Amino acid sequence: MVNLEDELSRLFDDERLDVPVRPGAELLVVAGARRRRYRRNAAVATGGALTMVALTAVSIALSGVGGGTTDTLPATNLPVTTIASTAGSESGAPPVPPSSSAPPSSSSGVTSVPSVTGSQSAPRSTPRTSSAPAGPAQRPGSTDPTIGPRGWGRLALGMSEADAVASDEFDMTEGYSGSPCHRYWLKGGGSPVDISPTYGVARISAKPGVTTPEGIGVGSTDAEVMAAYPNATTANYVITAPVPGNPEAVYVFNTDPSQKIFSLRLELTTNNC
Repeated sequence: MVNLEDELSRLFDDERLDVPVRPGAELLVVAGARRRRYRRNAAVATGGALTMVALTAVSIALSGVGGGTTDTLPATNLPVTTIASTAGSESGAPPVPPSSSAPPSSSSGVTSVPSVTGSQSAPRSTPRTSSAPAGPAQRPGSTDPTIGPRGWGRLALGMSEADAVASDEFDMTEGYSGSPCHRYWLKGGGSPVDISPTYGVARISAKPGVTTPEGIGVGSTDAEVMAAYPNATTANYVITAPVPGNPEAVYVFNTDPSQKIFSLRLELTTNNC
């Protein structure tokens, strides 16, 4: 049996397995190792220097130092929408509306934001009143002491309803009544006035204390009426007398059993009221 150790010893002692060593080989190995170490150190140093340069550049860009840069960030291609804030708006000044035209862009491409101080805010406008202008003042009712021969106060026989209402002789809070004629009431006395749609003012009843130009009024006797108007006629406690100076009108006196006048009116001879 072959001894394994002897066989291995024989194999390793074989001269054919020997590698000839070049003269000065150890010096070459040492020199190569030095070159590799130098290159590795140089690479590390270069990488550190580049890192410092990059950090310095970023710091300069952020701080705006050198190169004449502004304190704004680099512009993007997207427009920047800005809203102007108005100082002192709590004091009641109206807000400043945004401009319809876009403000010019700066060299960096960032839209500038206009600042509005309290002194630049729009002045307050004088508030407008919403109340409508007052109409003409209502005139007081007439105090004419006599009625006839053409009318009383600002009312005239034959006057249209619109003109009669515009005369301010009626108490309009009472309105009117009746058809086809409309009955209104005079201010301060409640005496009625009848207005015909065909003939206009047809009847005007005298207010208390008002008399005819001949002096006949409430409290006058039938005899006094007949003496003042000889052509008067009597029927059922009503005395009708022609109006001196106005053939188109008559006086109508209402009497009581004691033969005294308790009301009178001036009216058109022809009417439908």
